[in-house]
Amino acid sequence: MENGKRKIGLRAAAGFLVATTIILAVFASGIQLPTVKAKTGTLTVLLTDAPADLKHLNVTIDSLSALNVDNPEEDWVDLAFVDDKDEVYFDLLALYNVTMELSTVEIPAGNYTKLRMTIKTANATKTNGDIIDPLKVPPGKLDIIIQFEIKTLEQTFLLIDMEADWVAISQSNRLRPVFKATTTEPPPEE
Repeated sequence: MENGKRKIGLRAAAGFLVATTIILAVFASGIQLPTVKAKTGTLTVLLTDAPADLKHLNVTIDSLSALNVDNPEEDWVDLAFVDDKDEVYFDLLALYNVTMELSTVEIPAGNYTKLRMTIKTANATKTNGDIIDPLKVPPGKLDIIIQFEIKTLEQTFLLIDMEADWVAISQSNRLRPVFKATTTEPPPEE
């Protein structure tokens, strides 16, 4: 009986040594084992401006997210700003015929139906030099309706044209932006 237990122990030790040797040989040889890739794609959000009757329109955006209709458990996906900033401050009028990269982030593949952003602050300088600071901004989050698909291992570009509502700014000092969003090709290299 003692001899049987000893044989089992020796066989177990030998099996362990063989398995360890095989694993070390695979790693030492540099063989690449298949890996499971997450089903994600890359979303790049660009921002531009249509003309307005203002000299400057400074805006701070402090949140951006996308609605994934394919995944009810994680429906709103937060989109990080470029350079991992907590918020983005810019002069919207400086973006006339120019695009600014707002976010490039890997998100789950799927169908999306809107973007959502929060405008934290805004101020304007009229062409006559008068300054409106602060502009009243819409409370809560602003929804931008756009349907797009994120495909696994592909990059999707969205272009948001943020237009200032000049009538609202001139009459009530309130910023009511109008958004037009489209999927687009990557911007040309500079």
